Amino acid sequence: MSDSESPKKEAVYRGIAVSPGVVRGQIYVYRPQEEAIEKRSVRDEDLAGEFARLEQAVIKTRQQLIEIPQSIGKEMGDDKPGIFDAHLLVLDDPMLMEQVFKRLKTEKLNVEFILHEVADQYTQALAKLQDTYLRERAADVRDVSRRILRNLAGAEYDELQRLPGPRIVLAQDLSPSDTALMDRGKVLGFATEMGSRTSHTAILARSQGIPAVVGLHEVGREIASGQEALLDGYTGLLIVNPSVETLYEYGQIEIRWHSIEDRLRRLRSEPASTRDGCAIRLGANIELEEEMKTALEHGAQGVGLYRTEYFFINRRQFPSEDEQFAAYSNVARSMKPHEVIIRTLDVGGDKVLGAGEHSREANPFLGWRGVRFCLDQPEMFKTQLRAILRASAEGNVKMMYPMISDLQEVKRANELLNVCRDELRREGKPFNEQMEVGLMIEVPGAAMIADVLAEHAAFFSIGTNDLIQYSIAVDRGNERVAHLYAPTHPAILRLIRNVVAAARARNIWVGVCGEMAGDPVMVPLLLGLGVNELSASAVALPAVKYIIRSMNMSDARTLAEDALRCTTGGEAAALLENFARSVAPDLMELVRPNKSKS
Repeated sequence: MSDSESPKKEAVYRGIAVSPGVVRGQIYVYRPQEEAIEKRSVRDEDLAGEFARLEQAVIKTRQQLIEIPQSIGKEMGDDKPGIFDAHLLVLDDPMLMEQVFKRLKTEKLNVEFILHEVADQYTQALAKLQDTYLRERAADVRDVSRRILRNLAGAEYDELQRLPGPRIVLAQDLSPSDTALMDRGKVLGFATEMGSRTSHTAILARSQGIPAVVGLHEVGREIASGQEALLDGYTGLLIVNPSVETLYEYGQIEIRWHSIEDRLRRLRSEPASTRDGCAIRLGANIELEEEMKTALEHGAQGVGLYRTEYFFINRRQFPSEDEQFAAYSNVARSMKPHEVIIRTLDVGGDKVLGAGEHSREANPFLGWRGVRFCLDQPEMFKTQLRAILRASAEGNVKMMYPMISDLQEVKRANELLNVCRDELRREGKPFNEQMEVGLMIEVPGAAMIADVLAEHAAFFSIGTNDLIQYSIAVDRGNERVAHLYAPTHPAILRLIRNVVAAARARNIWVGVCGEMAGDPVMVPLLLGLGVNELSASAVALPAVKYIIRSMNMSDARTLAEDALRCTTGGEAAALLENFARSVAPDLMELVRPNKSKS
């Protein structure tokens, strides 16, 4: 692909910042060329040959999916990066391959055409799901099927191994197969039209410290390889053909950021304590084992949210107890003596592909999900509870139930947990008898009865993302109403205050594990309201620790009181930003500059 001459007018594109950093360089537009899938009939006597071709392609694909993680293991911080485990699960999914074999036998068409059609049906079904995390898993099916098709055709993945020089890679999307063998020494940053904070591009970028911006809708049509650009992974901007003024502005920012980075690095092993001596626990949100290394490097004091949905997707059978135990215990041992809070499965039955019976729901957000789904699948739930209990013997493990809406759900879940404890005692399998069990507060109803729930919990963890969506009826993934998504809405502040007050009355602690916990502007408010622990993405932790160490808790409490008196979210947001700028002006000018591109 040749670099082309570009116009000089500056163009600014706004996306989602998923991995921090600012880089400048030439763009490389990556458009993988998909071969046209020919549809042709296959004679009866040739069907055996088609089956054999598919089996050989699947064998080769499996070998590649095992070898690739091993070849990049040192870079990814694990000998078998979990991103590729998801691909092996797709390959092992009987439903996918059985459908291909069935159609090959009945329709008597070439295997390429049938595989492409079946995989396309799977990816379309996934792409329609409202759950962002699972919607992104469509990329797993797409990537595996594309790899099988390339193996059927004898093609190779090599374009990104032959970058002409240091480049900002711009693509519609980047799959693990695209990025696994790319020349990382020449990749300055990632910019994609699709994606979210849970997409593979985002996870890889954060684990490797590569600046990245996703969600740049359809910019590939307007940008050509060779154009100069700035990629801002802090604010989510891609600036093509930056002006002299923009380059100067970012040059000054870079100088200040290097100074801040030095200070942040020195803070890595320092406690997250306010200037007047109040200590706050900082944890990391993780979903893959390889993220532990990044979490520790960024100063995490444990894992405040370990998402377990990854084990349950793209497979026909629920994961075994031993499979889950191995993963949970590995994280627990790696983080010891720090805590690891494991969230039980938080996915609706209609989204666990192939695992048990499921049905289409009109509104999955308000339907069969979280602890509701788990209680209706007691054997599956018990398998996970047993695995978590066993892992508690390996480290400082705690557990929490998601999507709690009333006390009865807590009691039913704890009854199953006690059954699991009795079983493990009889079997002589060790576990921590005093393992703490907490509740996620993300449903407004739960926040309103927090005083009742607190009698049955060792701690609360407030999931602000869902709490905000449910409380003010805003889907932040809907572009028409996303601007109404307001963490500082007076109702949200009052709900958090109510939860903290209920927890204090029962002498239990409260954490926050939503996006608010990773925002330096929101952190003083949360601490002022009485939150004891914050858990966020690993890359957000240094800035969070910086602002904690820059302020007094007494001032944060006054700030919270003032914010609670605000009558609009905008008024409260301005108050919080002014406070953050007053205590950490250098940090704020970098993570949320006053002058922003539009």
